[in-house]
Amino acid sequence: MAKKSIFELDLVRIAKWHRRSALVVWVLVFTWIGMILTSMNSIAVPEMISFLVTIVYLLSLVLGMVFVVILQHACGASAIELVFYSLLTLLLSFLMMIATLSRAGTILTLAGVKPGFVGIKGDDLDRLQPGHCRGCGYSREGIEILQACPECERVPQVI
Repeated sequence: MAKKSIFELDLVRIAKWHRRSALVVWVLVFTWIGMILTSMNSIAVPEMISFLVTIVYLLSLVLGMVFVVILQHACGASAIELVFYSLLTLLLSFLMMIATLSRAGTILTLAGVKPGFVGIKGDDLDRLQPGHCRGCGYSREGIEILQACPECERVPQVI
């Protein structure tokens, strides 16, 4: 399929979808700001508002992907390019989640547990609880601070 020249494109359609896409981008920006503000501990926000901000964000993300595909189609993109742009639009939004998961995974690994594809195992969750042995998860209640664990004989590290 040959590329269309600028004279063969429906510029009115492009302009309309450009405006709609720009509005979605602004909605995304404002929902990002709203999500940041609602996630801060210093601001008391009802859960319903936080839930609504998340729903608006997800809807904006889906609309953004649809609008990108429509706008690219209006600009004369091929079917392969449309698939590429739609996937790229979805994947870029997940970069922050991937970066956050990577950071959390590093912290959990340094804490002594091994995160998998779906998080940590239930057995490892006990090891992260305050007052439990980091080696086996045994409750250290009633045991002196530097005394070895009676289950695994691990001596707690003092930093």
